Amino acid sequence: MKILYIITQSELGGAQKNVLDLACGLKGKCEILVAVGADGSGGFFNWLEEKKVSYVKLRWLRRGVTNPLADLMGLREIFKLIKKERPDIVHLHSSKAGFSGSIAAKLLGVKVVYTVHGAVFEAVFSAPVKKLYLWLEKFSAHFIDKIICVSQNDKKLWLKYKAAPEEKLAVVHNGLDYQTLNFLPKDEARENLFGASAPLFEAARGSKPDLKIIGTIANFYPEKGLPYFIQAAEIILKNRLADNLIFVVIGEGDERPLLETMIKENHLEKKFILTGKIDNAARYLKAFDIFILPSVKEGLPYTILEAMAAGVPIVASWVGGIPEMIENGKNGFLVLPHNPEMLAEKIAELLHNHDLTQHFVQNSQIKLTEFSLEKMVSETEALYKNI
Repeated sequence: MKILYIITQSELGGAQKNVLDLACGLKGKCEILVAVGADGSGGFFNWLEEKKVSYVKLRWLRRGVTNPLADLMGLREIFKLIKKERPDIVHLHSSKAGFSGSIAAKLLGVKVVYTVHGAVFEAVFSAPVKKLYLWLEKFSAHFIDKIICVSQNDKKLWLKYKAAPEEKLAVVHNGLDYQTLNFLPKDEARENLFGASAPLFEAARGSKPDLKIIGTIANFYPEKGLPYFIQAAEIILKNRLADNLIFVVIGEGDERPLLETMIKENHLEKKFILTGKIDNAARYLKAFDIFILPSVKEGLPYTILEAMAAGVPIVASWVGGIPEMIENGKNGFLVLPHNPEMLAEKIAELLHNHDLTQHFVQNSQIKLTEFSLEKMVSETEALYKNI
């Protein structure tokens, strides 16, 4: 069986990890080719090369929907690639690849699978743009044989908005190979995490040896809700809910100017660090005393699974598939999105309750068994064989 994966962006993120894991998991059984669009930092190519996965770059496949000429060129480019490679299955990731790829594949009589990494029509867009994306998803669903939702929540949203008939929808959770995760020990992770920001970290730690780090790993997109993390930090410090703290975000993106402005306006320059992009960022998770994810939209984020595996207690938004991984009060705290006050309250509660943090960590280790890489790959392979 020959499988062609098509994904819009070349930056490192959950969708890219999903593609890489599937490609590596099936490489011995199937012929694999990954086609990657022009948008992004290009870090995904390094991953593919490291794992010796064959790939091609697509010049015209891009994330936005503002350039009809580029979109037509992208459709033509994908059509030519599918015609040349003649895969048995085209597996699409992201809404833009889903739209162009499904049309091209069906014109050539090739089976189509599409993975939904969070409902794009519920993203942080204006109402007209959301309606446009919903129409695009509904239209392309006619040409898709199977739609994989990475969470039960995504499936419910697709049914709610009548984006596709139920018989086309399947749920396959993201999964990790926990045996291969290579977390740095806590002290080593802290020593190597901060790079150019190391003097700031050292200054904070020097005066307070029992320093606690509250952190996250996220691209600087509106969906990640990082402004609410900054606001929560300001609330914690202003109201003295806890002390001996520093706040950290590992990541990069277009919202950096906004985040830097907010940090300055809230007088957090000595307390809130944006490290920038770090390769294999999950290795540094043990540097954190609490992992937070204040997203306003999610699919089934790998960072939550990785934080669970690292033994770090979690506070995350009650959005997307996160409640399928975190049971509120059992293996983490769930907070309402757009709610920095609630986020601050739960962070402070964990900082003051060591027994609760240990309880969360122990229960997370049990929950992780439901999200294995082997399960994800085998369920996807079975789906391929049955369409």
